[in-house]
Amino acid sequence: MNKSVLVCTMAASLLLGPAAAAGAAPRAAYPVGEVVSDAPLNVRQKATVHSGTVKVLRPGQRVLLNCQARGGWVDGNPVWYRLQGAKGWVAARFVHNHQPVRSC
Repeated sequence: MNKSVLVCTMAASLLLGPAAAAGAAPRAAYPVGEVVSDAPLNVRQKATVHSGTVKVLRPGQRVLLNCQARGGWVDGNPVWYRLQGAKGWVAARFVHNHQPVRSC
């Protein structure tokens, strides 16, 4: 390999750091949501209040939000959040998202 090409390659890797060697950036952490209901919040199998409950969250509990989608309306809000790591949905009406949540 030509010495000047090698020097340029080494200089570029020093300037760009590990990000250049790693390729694409890793996926950002999931957004955090906080339960803002006064009572326990049901986690549903599907994005509707007519679906079965799979888990219950406490008021003030923080959860990781995988994505958001439209579902059954809850107090004028049709948005539901799919929880990360748990197979279930919560009504966005009762969860404050601390970061933007991607669409499912």
